[in-house]
Amino acid sequence: MSFVQWRLLPAFFLILVFTLIGAASLAALLFYGEADRWMSYLSSAYLWRVVRFSLWQALLSSVLSIGLAVPIASALMHRQFFGRNALFQLFAVSMVVPSIVAILGIVVVYGRSGWITAWTGIELPLYGLLGILLAHLFFNLPLAVRLLVQAHGLIPQAQWRLALQLGFSRWQAFKIIEWHYIRKALPGAFVLIFMLCFSSFAVVLSLGGGPKSSTLEVAIYQALRFDFDVSKASVLSLLQVLICSCVAMLIYRFSLPLKQDNSVLTLKGYVLKDSAWNKFFDISAIVFALLLILPPFIAILEPIFSPVFWQTLQDEKMWQAVGVSLKIAIPAAILSVVLGLGFVFVARYGHCQPRLEWLAKLVESLGNSILMIPGLVIATGLFLVFRQIGLGFDQGYWIVVWVNGMTALPFVLRALMPVFYQQEKRYRLLYASLGIWGKARFLLEWPIVRGSVAQAFGYALLLCLGDMGVIALFGSSGLLSLPLYLFQLIGSYRLEQGSSVAVVLVVLCVVLFMFSTRIIGGVKRVKH
Repeated sequence: MSFVQWRLLPAFFLILVFTLIGAASLAALLFYGEADRWMSYLSSAYLWRVVRFSLWQALLSSVLSIGLAVPIASALMHRQFFGRNALFQLFAVSMVVPSIVAILGIVVVYGRSGWITAWTGIELPLYGLLGILLAHLFFNLPLAVRLLVQAHGLIPQAQWRLALQLGFSRWQAFKIIEWHYIRKALPGAFVLIFMLCFSSFAVVLSLGGGPKSSTLEVAIYQALRFDFDVSKASVLSLLQVLICSCVAMLIYRFSLPLKQDNSVLTLKGYVLKDSAWNKFFDISAIVFALLLILPPFIAILEPIFSPVFWQTLQDEKMWQAVGVSLKIAIPAAILSVVLGLGFVFVARYGHCQPRLEWLAKLVESLGNSILMIPGLVIATGLFLVFRQIGLGFDQGYWIVVWVNGMTALPFVLRALMPVFYQQEKRYRLLYASLGIWGKARFLLEWPIVRGSVAQAFGYALLLCLGDMGVIALFGSSGLLSLPLYLFQLIGSYRLEQGSSVAVVLVVLCVVLFMFSTRIIGGVKRVKH
């Protein structure tokens, strides 16, 4: 074993722990699944109706999110306007804003007594497929835009310079240059968004409107939490893993590799031939994005002027829920970033060794496997493991922390991998020739990568803070997080108090995100 490989042992250990815990969770599901009852579950007409709806809403949500993201991303990359950076920050926050908070904002805007109904007199059927699609667009459209913007950034500078010299119009540049890179990013973006929508929990639980609009994730929760049918939960969990794995393998089978630019030069934008139609198209795309994302945020902050909000601030139970949320989110975010760094160190080493390219691909696939094995499924398996050794819901805190850390891992990897890969490709030979390793290399790289690390930690922190899936399974009077408390208030029709708690949760998310990125990322603003 070489000197560098010895230094990677802690990273390999983290990957091994991650793999063993995931494998133990799946093994527990197989062990507890009673084979003689599987056929009765699999022959249920209700189960296959749930599967069809899960696939249909995930497919619609993914296609709409990506289809709308293409023109929006192109417009944002070609247009410079006042508030552009603020819009990118809004996209970043909307990706990780707690689900239950965003749902409350969507209800205020699109609900039966919401803004749209008050202004137009048209009552939208929010509870059902339409509401689920609106909520998924709110969460996933900004994610798709940012993924496509990253792909856009890989276009070499020489191609834009050549397009300018040849007098390309926006459409010609898109068709000949941009689409070549964007279409390579689409499969990965589609799989990511499809998995998030297929395993959607809080959105479907709140806006589904009944059993007709239920998904497998909700069915697993109901089987374990209300029926305590462990065998049924095991079968449903394994079925969800199987479907997600098949979809991911099918999409990646036809995807094209997306190569990174190794240049150390800063890319410059070039102004292409413009027209009134191009301006109208770009402005329309940007305005649509604003109209979709901004109103729910405004609706969420509206209760701040009501007297109920100030009464809510004196609610001792709410502050206890804030403490529980921080107690879960901070350790889970740290765990997720530490896991992410372990994955990144091993993967980038494999990428630069021709004979170990398979290792890099394996590590990347393993890190993103949580998209195919949703958090509620892992939590169900870990609960069964705990149950086997004599522990139960009372020990749920440790499961909640670990599963939240695992769930945030794909987002952490997407923030860390690009910058770490580029540093390895640019300076690997220089580091090797000068014998720079360990602490010395860390000090050289830290000013460059700290922004990405800060962004990864911020995303993980907000995702864990807004968890509604795992905490709903293990939540109790002693483990009541702020999102779960908000859901209970809404469920008991205490909407004014719930809206006030949502304001507290949003402010907490924004403050924590800014604080974490400033402390870790430094004074320099973290770029998109």
